[in-house]
Amino acid sequence: MRNTTVSTTSVNTSPEKRGLALELMRCMWRAQETDVSVPRTDAAASVVMATYAENAEVLRKTLAAHGWPGYRLVGERAARAAWYIAQYCSDLNLQEQALRLMERALRDDDASPEHYALLADRICLNRREPQRFGTLYIPDVDGRLVLYRVSEPARLDDRRHALGLGPHAVYESELKAWDAGFKSRS
Repeated sequence: MRNTTVSTTSVNTSPEKRGLALELMRCMWRAQETDVSVPRTDAAASVVMATYAENAEVLRKTLAAHGWPGYRLVGERAARAAWYIAQYCSDLNLQEQALRLMERALRDDDASPEHYALLADRICLNRREPQRFGTLYIPDVDGRLVLYRVSEPARLDDRRHALGLGPHAVYESELKAWDAGFKSRS
């Protein structure tokens, strides 16, 4: 696995690329700040939606100009920010475009397999189709996390392994431990 603490300037030092990296990270930070600071009301929902729409536009322009903003272009932190924008935008076409470009970057070791799997599964969820990599869990009626439907469950670990991910049982155990810790702090 890659070290995700690499600075954005250690990969590409051109001012243009640093500016792009900072813009992507600002989008992610703005979205995260909006998520935690805006009250959960109908009126406030428009603020959240506007923030995510602005971020999606930044990503759309980035994809058109550069393809997937991978590690070599913007560094690992900003590549993570680009994934975050794609993961949480409401534009399915933009998500699909991002996934296609990320797949190319992944073949060149210029993108995260985890981010690819998460975005691929999010797209499946948005299409109401079974997921491929078993990364998405949804709450049941009692608030417990349950695995969202999986395509060909018997081959799940094969697909994860082909992408360079660990076994699903390990992922599930770690996710549920994190969730239990989160709920105990709430």
